[in-house]
Amino acid sequence: MMLNLRHWSLMLAIASCIGPAPASTTHTTTSSLSSIPGKYQALGAAAQQQPKKLKIGAEVGATINASSLGAVGGGHKPVFRQNPIKNWLGSFNRNNSPAAQNQTSPTCSCRCGERNDESRIVGGTTAGVSEYPWMARLSYFNRFYCGGTLINDRYVLTAAHCVKGFMWFMIKVTFGEHDRCNDKERPETRFVLRAFSQKFSFSNFDNDIALLRLNDRVPITSFIRPICLPRVAQRNELFVGTRATATGWGTLKEDGKPSCLLQEVEVPVLDNEECVAQTNYTQKMITKNMMCSGYPGVGGRDSCQGDSGGPLVRMRPDDKRFEQIGIVSWGNGCARPNYPGVYTRVTKYLDWIVENSRDGCFCDEDY
Repeated sequence: MMLNLRHWSLMLAIASCIGPAPASTTHTTTSSLSSIPGKYQALGAAAQQQPKKLKIGAEVGATINASSLGAVGGGHKPVFRQNPIKNWLGSFNRNNSPAAQNQTSPTCSCRCGERNDESRIVGGTTAGVSEYPWMARLSYFNRFYCGGTLINDRYVLTAAHCVKGFMWFMIKVTFGEHDRCNDKERPETRFVLRAFSQKFSFSNFDNDIALLRLNDRVPITSFIRPICLPRVAQRNELFVGTRATATGWGTLKEDGKPSCLLQEVEVPVLDNEECVAQTNYTQKMITKNMMCSGYPGVGGRDSCQGDSGGPLVRMRPDDKRFEQIGIVSWGNGCARPNYPGVYTRVTKYLDWIVENSRDGCFCDEDY
């Protein structure tokens, strides 16, 4: 099976900038002027593991191979409160501990995971304006390429392959946005001061998770609100059969153009063994840190090109609020019958997420 690897026309000097958090295993990332983030050399069985690509299309005349999610089937400058150069350069030292490590998590008077329009029917449709207030859009040199999720007022959760190899201080994160093509709107924007990841490799896409520390806090409003994390008691929950929702500005069909309007699609969570048995994925490809979501043998609905790093969420049955259970990671094509979308399983990283984002203000509740 051949990967359709694309090239970005911008001449970008790519630096390896992810420093693993102390709780994870240190690893070395190679950088190359000829490589681009999200692109990798596939070998053997790994050749079938394809990050969902983003085709930027005619609007910028470029294409990036980065995971994404268009629902198939269906700024102003930031204010730096600290010296940004000191923060950026200091973070290149991989032995530095994150600033969050020795701090206690403050709490904010807010409620996470509250959607602004609970009456909509999901499944390959345009989301309502501000319906998913935790949604973040990642841009690199002002080119949209990935999604992310606000988890507190200082940190965004995304996929590791969305930042590995990037000069992450050039990543702009946009909040409170619905129509990304509307230049008249002035959404809230921040830049990335630091990125943390687990041990991630493009060879198998295991541990495809990253935390982005923003240069300034994000105001919590009715239009910008964090997602809830699964509760500690749910760390072993597999969510099999759960009808989850993925959101993003990705393409509406394979190799199509990214959407201007935020899209949403509903997909059921599969048991990993069922995913392997009923699809063309192999057991080695689907690790315990991943989850499949989609319609085996049917397809038609899936995350797609341009939605990597975006959230897969579900409504909690007890309080009707939303929690993030997955991160858009990879897949073979979009909405193909035998290749459902594959997502990073968030419950495997709960302790790591909270430990390394403690200087952010979590909504004051049991996350």
